[in-house]
Amino acid sequence: MKLQNFSYRTQIFFSSLLLVILPTIILGIATANRTSNEVQEDFSRSMDTITTQADLTLDTLLQDATKVADLHILNKDIRKAMITNYEDDLLSYSQDSYLFSSQLIQANRLNSNVTTCMFKNRYGYTFDYNIPNVKDQYAILDHMDEWAGTARNSDYYTYFAPVQQSSTVKKSILPMVKVLYDSYTFKEIGTCYVGINFSAVENIANSAQTQNNVMLIYNADGGLAYSSDKDFVEKDASPELKKAIQNFNQKITKESSVRTEKLNVGSDSYMINGCYNKTTGWHIVHFMNNSLITQAYRNNLYHYAGIFLLAIFLGLILAALLSRGLTRSIRQLCEKIDSRDTSNYSDITVEGRISNQELQKVVHSFNRLNSRLTQSLQQNYQSRLNEQQMHIQVLQAQINHHFLYNTLNVIKSLADIHNVPEIKTIAMCMSELLRYNLKKVPIVLLKEELLQIRRYMTIQNIRFPGKFSFDYDIPDEFLGLEIPAFILQPFVENAIGHGFSEREENCYISISANLEGNTLHFLIADNGQGMEKNELEELVDSLDKEIDFPADTSSNHSIGIRNVQQRIQSYYGKEYGLTIDSFPGQGTLIDIALPYGKKPALPCTEQNKTE
Repeated sequence: MKLQNFSYRTQIFFSSLLLVILPTIILGIATANRTSNEVQEDFSRSMDTITTQADLTLDTLLQDATKVADLHILNKDIRKAMITNYEDDLLSYSQDSYLFSSQLIQANRLNSNVTTCMFKNRYGYTFDYNIPNVKDQYAILDHMDEWAGTARNSDYYTYFAPVQQSSTVKKSILPMVKVLYDSYTFKEIGTCYVGINFSAVENIANSAQTQNNVMLIYNADGGLAYSSDKDFVEKDASPELKKAIQNFNQKITKESSVRTEKLNVGSDSYMINGCYNKTTGWHIVHFMNNSLITQAYRNNLYHYAGIFLLAIFLGLILAALLSRGLTRSIRQLCEKIDSRDTSNYSDITVEGRISNQELQKVVHSFNRLNSRLTQSLQQNYQSRLNEQQMHIQVLQAQINHHFLYNTLNVIKSLADIHNVPEIKTIAMCMSELLRYNLKKVPIVLLKEELLQIRRYMTIQNIRFPGKFSFDYDIPDEFLGLEIPAFILQPFVENAIGHGFSEREENCYISISANLEGNTLHFLIADNGQGMEKNELEELVDSLDKEIDFPADTSSNHSIGIRNVQQRIQSYYGKEYGLTIDSFPGQGTLIDIALPYGKKPALPCTEQNKTE
């Protein structure tokens, strides 16, 4: 007969015996060799994870450095400085040096792994950041000239030198030299040196390091670039072990992922794995002595016999207690549910009757469900009332919108008659803004969104002549992308309404876009008054909170930002959305991350609206 045909109490008893005693018997029968292999596999997976993490961390450091090296692509002023000969205009060189330094400082806030940086344009003029003294500056220049030839013949025109110890910052530095090419003419315009803080990779190696666990990094030429244990390389390792590691290192290829092997050197056994870093061409090798694993397993096996007998005894007791206790509580719960009066919504009380905590949770969940159903009925009734009110407001709004259109057309005509171009421009921009806002289309083209922002800025520049400066740097191939409506304009309005509220001139707003993998980033920057740290933290914490109209007491600009965040995540998922950085007295930077090439999926509510 099947187990399901027995009573619940009998099922619990036999199931407890099977779940407690049977696994114990199977573990007792398992051989030491199998257990040892399982432990070794666990350590091997841990080693794979550490190796992969070191590889990914190294790639992250290099990506930060590449962003700094590619500033000439994103910034037109930096590109101009890289192709300018300052022989007869040293004043411009001084001004561009200051501009270059400001841009590098701003970029390094987002790429904190970069310690030092130097650009050298095609005419030999240099622009540097965070180089403490002239001696280090000359040393970097010598390295740039020495490594530039190698970089020209390498992938991506980039060369990564061996890790060096910096006497100034007391850190390990990974130098990178990249030959820069003009994105318009594709001609060489100079070189860039970036000193990368190698501490993140070192920390990974040190966190996993034991006396039998060592991480080695070999450069593209096969030379040892880094070792987590210098004594191992210089003193501890035997010639046979070093030779075995070198042979393993030569087997790592560009096409392989993480390679894992078992080495037998004399009487010792080692687990070793390694991977190829595709950015630098380096090999990351990680190995461990198996002696501790084998010894620990043998010691545990000696004590297993007593544990086996104890587990059987405890299993019998546990099966009896569980079968008796659970069935008694379930019987009492059923009696309470059957005796409940359904004419009202009173809760089921469990005090003094059901001692099982899990079943008490079931009772509390039932009570909460009962309460939510009651509230849901009330909310559904209120929602229907609100929908009727919304229909009335929409009809009223439509009448008002026609009135506004006609009024703006009258203003435009009067401006033509009286030859007042500013009023005509404002009327035209307002008419288009109103028409765009009333389209109620949740998905628009990027170029349409940018056109609305330009109309808005046109009105602001007429209101405040010379106060605002606005520009955007969006590649043409992005202009036809479909994006949710009104995800850029609210931040421009916030910058004008809040960021520049205490400034009368030199108010600058910029919008740019760049592609990182399959993620498209829109960067909206202003040089306004910024936000204090506590204000920024409060705003960031509120991004994932639901907006409660009309009881929400947040500021209007906070509601607008949260609205953008929630709409983006409703279209694309929780992994996309906003990143906000703000610095008091310096400005605010908004990073809007969207999936590139993915058409927004309309939420159900908005699909109903469009239909």
